[in-house]
This record gives sequence, C-alpha cells and structure tokens, in this order.
Amino acid sequence: MNTFKLLTLCSSVALALLGTTQIAHAHAGFKDAITEGTVATWNAVKIGHGCASNVIPEGSATVQKDVIAISALFPNPSNIADAVFRGSKGTVTTTGAETLLTDLSAHLIGSTSAIASTIAITPVTTGNMFVNTTHILDNLNKVRGFQSWAGPSPFNGPVLLESLLKFSPTDGTTTTTGLAPFGISAIKFNPESCAKKLVIRVAVADWCMSGAKNNANPARVDAWIGAKTTLFNDDLVMPNQAGGAIFWAGLTVNRDLALNPLPGTKGFNPLNIATNGGVIDRTQAGWATGITASPTSNKITCTDATDYDTIYIEPTAADIDAYLPIPKAKFPKGSNGVVYWPTH
Repeated sequence: MNTFKLLTLCSSVALALLGTTQIAHAHAGFKDAITEGTVATWNAVKIGHGCASNVIPEGSATVQKDVIAISALFPNPSNIADAVFRGSKGTVTTTGAETLLTDLSAHLIGSTSAIASTIAITPVTTGNMFVNTTHILDNLNKVRGFQSWAGPSPFNGPVLLESLLKFSPTDGTTTTTGLAPFGISAIKFNPESCAKKLVIRVAVADWCMSGAKNNANPARVDAWIGAKTTLFNDDLVMPNQAGGAIFWAGLTVNRDLALNPLPGTKGFNPLNIATNGGVIDRTQAGWATGITASPTSNKITCTDATDYDTIYIEPTAADIDAYLPIPKAKFPKGSNGVVYWPTH
C-alpha cells in the first residue's frame, strides 16, 4: 500500500478514537531512524511534552503548556552556504564539537561542493497533528520544511494522528505522542566512505503561546536547535541550556551494511546470488564502487583514527532565523493570522 495512503487511513482511524482535540505536547524527536535506500519513505516529527521555562533542566517534572503549533526546518538549502557539515571519529560525547567539514561529497551520493545534500521533504497535511499546514519555501521555492498549527473555525480537519494525554507534573510523563508527518527522499552513502550513519539535524520549534503579550514568557516556545541565534537568543526557551546540554532534533539515517558494506568488510545481497553468491567483498583493493566516475577503489580499511564514523548536516543560524519563525504572512487566507515569537 502507498505509504501516504496508509498514513491517511491511520488518521481516519484516529479520528474515530480521539475526539476533537487540537493540542499537543513538546519534546521534539523523530518517529523512526531510517536506512539508506532507493525509495522515499515517510517519517514524523515526534512531540512528547509541552513547553516550560528552562530555568530547570529539560525533563524535570513541572507544569507545561500544551503545544499549539510546530515549525520544522530541514538542512536542505538551495545555497550550500546555508548548511553546516560535521564528522566524528569514534565516540564524540559533546554535541556540536564534531569536526567541521567543507561538504559531504566524500560521503553521500549526490552531495557535491555546490550541493549540500539530496534531501527532499514532502510535508503531509492529511493526518498531521494540527489542522493547518503550510510548506516552508526558500527564496528559490525549494521545500525546506513545514509549519503546522491548531486553527479556529472554519479550519476544522483531521485531529491528532496519535492520542495525547496532558503532561503529568507528578511523575514527569506524557502517556502518548503526537506526530507531524512528512515524506523524505532516499539517501545513499558513497561506498568509499567509512561513515556508518548520517544525522540530519533539524531545527524544530514547538510553540505553546502566541501574541506580543507573551513574548517574554519562558514557556512560549521550545526551540530545538544546537545554539542560540540572533532571533532565538533566550536561554529560557532552549531546552536544557540550564543543564549545559545542547539539543538538536536529529533524524538518523543508517548505512545498509549488508548491501553497502564498509571498505574492508563484506556484505550480502540475497537478490543477487548469481553474482559471487551474493557476497559483496570490499576487503581487497580495486573493488568496484558502482559509481561511474570512480569504477575502482583502493580504500580497503576504515579506522577511527583517520575516518569519520558519523557525519552530520544542520542548518546555519542565519538559515534558522530566516525560516523557522511562523510570521503572520505564512497563514492561509481567511485564518486569524496569529503571530508567534519571534516575528520579523
């Protein structure tokens, strides 16, 4: 079954179960890690609890505001200068301290010195946790993400894909999770790369209050970004700044180590038994990469000392400031045009 049709079916079932609530709770993550491949898949930003002041560390039991909107910006800019690239060798314990890279051309097929990535996003409006959704478009009309919000009449529509119960300050838990779904294009690792996973760091804002009167309220939004920007410059809206940790909403893409084994290792393709018994052998110099521009390879080993185990891509601070806020002009004609902080 087509995955988007399946998503629609799921939301129809949810309608029968959930009533008419349009609120959600915040802690931004993703529904699933994905595996490299050749076909697009669907995923969802996952929200687990509401906004609160971050005077205390993230996750502490405290009363939290219900989320009324979400905006998500992916690192797939038209201009490569609007993305940041990183790599880590072995285990890196500090988020944001990974080695800066010029680009990901050595690691991802389709990425070059001029193209940040081949990531393409398709926001899914049917079954979204909020009734209104618009695309985030850059200056060349490339889809960069989406903005969704609960809307007044006449903008009634599908309610939450999954049930939400109000955050419990007694034990710090939320029973279930709300989803904001999207489609994402297939991603392929360069066979000569030693990277085993790509972490797509997405800038996510969970909005819990709107209007100028709330612009100083620390519970107005949770901004899931790696560092403060010119507009998102308040420690009290950046989860766990008080605890010293940095948070991104990170979508992990795992390398298929069977079909695309690392240099120096072997894999297995059960659909290609006729060729070498299905064994993919990259333990010898000269193995075929399958990339037209480089028919053979001399890369026969990977080590933590010299090769990147994990690669990262994230939007720049300026990119976040340009596209993550939800300004009044983004609302469709006829809506109330509620303004969220920060406006510009």
